[in-house]
Amino acid sequence: MLLLAIVVASIILTIGVGMMTLVEKGLVLSSSGRESQFSFYAADSGGECALYWDIRHTGFGATVFATSTASTPPSSGVICNGQDIAQSWTRFELTADSAKTTFDVTLSNGTCATVLVHKQSSGTITTIESHGYNTCNLNYPRRVERAIRITY
Repeated sequence: MLLLAIVVASIILTIGVGMMTLVEKGLVLSSSGRESQFSFYAADSGGECALYWDIRHTGFGATVFATSTASTPPSSGVICNGQDIAQSWTRFELTADSAKTTFDVTLSNGTCATVLVHKQSSGTITTIESHGYNTCNLNYPRRVERAIRITY
């Protein structure tokens, strides 16, 4: 009788551990999906910010982003999510007819995006790459990155 009780208890324990493992994997997968969504929306926000300032450029004569060595982008007044990105952006790989500009945007929900605007052919071809992150903490072990590319 004792042997039968031990066998039944071990079978129930095995089933319980198996179900607990399934539930744990489901929670991790669900959490991963949520974090991925946050990253995607951060990338989308960064891309929309760059797109807005490249096309609308309210108060500026042309695009606010560098187009070549001859261009002079503004040093302030380009606002994304309450942050003046012109004060901290970086321009690099400037040539006679192309340039790259990169900037970071931190969003109110703790997510962030790194955006690269590449202007070619003196600004007639534009590629915007926005990389969104579910957290701005570089050391977070479950940091998720999603990216969007806009070309026009």
